[in-house]
Amino acid sequence: MFALTVDRRDSRADAERLAMREHLDACRRDLPRPLVAWDITAGDELQALYDDAAAALQAAVTLADDGSWHVGLGVGEVDRPLADAARENTGAAFVAAREAVQAAKDAGGPAVRGGEWAERAGALLGLLCAVRARRTDSGAAAVALAETGMTQQQMAEHLGITQSSVSRRLDAALWHQEHAAREALTAVLALADGTAAPPRGSPTRTASPRATAASGGHGRSARQDAPDEGTNASSAQGGTRP
Repeated sequence: MFALTVDRRDSRADAERLAMREHLDACRRDLPRPLVAWDITAGDELQALYDDAAAALQAAVTLADDGSWHVGLGVGEVDRPLADAARENTGAAFVAAREAVQAAKDAGGPAVRGGEWAERAGALLGLLCAVRARRTDSGAAAVALAETGMTQQQMAEHLGITQSSVSRRLDAALWHQEHAAREALTAVLALADGTAAPPRGSPTRTASPRATAASGGHGRSARQDAPDEGTNASSAQGGTRP
């Protein structure tokens, strides 16, 4: 299981603008649906429980992108039966999430806890989020469209640029590399949760493995269409921020 705990950055200095109920509604509306719904667990903290590695990863990345949250992901077993409210549940995953969000505060970026595989996943998650944070605005806009499943031709029409410009923006933003890295990171999270068999000679979890394998991967990379000879709009090439 994957417990996701997020703590609002600078909440003491910005107490009047916390609006936690609004943030809760946004999480419930915009993030992948968890097994146990998003809930306010403290004045400036939200928590949810996922049973799918890819969904938990997408939620963590989205919240990290926002820049307003310390993001902690805990991997492990949970006590059953599950309560309807996240704040009423207990178990190793929730303990690990508490450790992870504290580590995120200390490190300034998202953290994962729950054993050696979880911490390996945390290193990959930190790298993925750093790549996303360093994109130009034009690169980030192209990636956002790619994540919806648009083809490059559709993206070009939406942005008013040529398809070749879209391709250059995605290349500069390392979109295709991120897509592959997400699949690898999802697999490592599944190993941390015990839902996938570890390779030989690798660390193993002490907790009993779950029987159901987590879904792998997230989304699909933007497809390459035949170039549109009629597209004459000017292009702007993306890159990485220094």
